[in-house]
Amino acid sequence: MSQSILSWFSWWGSSDWIVRGVFVVLIFASLLSWWVMLYKMWQLSSLHRREKELNHTLATKKENINSLYKETKSNIPSIHLLYIADSWLQSKNRADRKAIEANMAQALQEQRIKLENGLTYLATIGSSAPFIGLFGTVWGIMHALQGLGGEATLSMDMIAGPVSEALVATAVGLFAAIPAVMSYNMLVRRLRRLTSTLEGNALHTINQAMEQSALYPSTLEKQ
Repeated sequence: MSQSILSWFSWWGSSDWIVRGVFVVLIFASLLSWWVMLYKMWQLSSLHRREKELNHTLATKKENINSLYKETKSNIPSIHLLYIADSWLQSKNRADRKAIEANMAQALQEQRIKLENGLTYLATIGSSAPFIGLFGTVWGIMHALQGLGGEATLSMDMIAGPVSEALVATAVGLFAAIPAVMSYNMLVRRLRRLTSTLEGNALHTINQAMEQSALYPSTLEKQ
C-alpha cells in the first residue's frame, strides 16, 4: 500500500516547475473551496434558524418595534430591517409606506450581496480548475515527449509513464472543481431560502410599524 502511494507521487521528481506549480495551485484551490463551503454552510444554516425564529415572533406576537430591535441579536440581517422601522417610528416627520418599503428593499439588497461573499470563489474554482489541470496535463505531455525525442527507439512503456504522470494534473483539477460546483449550487439554494425568510421579515416589520404608527402618531408624543 505504501509503495503504491509513493509510486503515485513519483511523477513529482520528473516533472518541471510549471506542472508542479499547477499542482500546488489546484491543491490550494481545493482547500480554499472546502473552507468556504464549510463556513458558508454553517453561516447560512445558523442565520436561517435565527431568522425563522424572528419570523415566528413577528408573525404571532405584536411586540413594540423598539423593544424587539433592542432584544434582537445584532449579527443577523434582520437587525437592519428593525433599525429602519424603529428609526422611521422615532422620526417626527414620517414619510409614507413607500419610503420605508424602499429603504427595506435597499437593506435587503445590501444584505444579500453581503451574504454572497465567498460564493464567487466557489464559482471561479469550479469553472477554472479543470482548465488549469488540463493546461498542466498538456504541458506535462509536451515536456515528456521532448524528453523522449532523443531516444532511438520508443516503446509503449516509455510513453505511458510520462503521459500518465501528466494526467495527474487533470485529476487534481477535477478533484478541486467537482466539490466546488456542487457546494456552490447547494449554497445558492440555501441563500435563496434565507432571502425568502428575510423578505417575509421585512413585510411583517413594515406591517407592524404601520400598526404602531396608527396607534401612536409619534413616539415622542407617546413618551
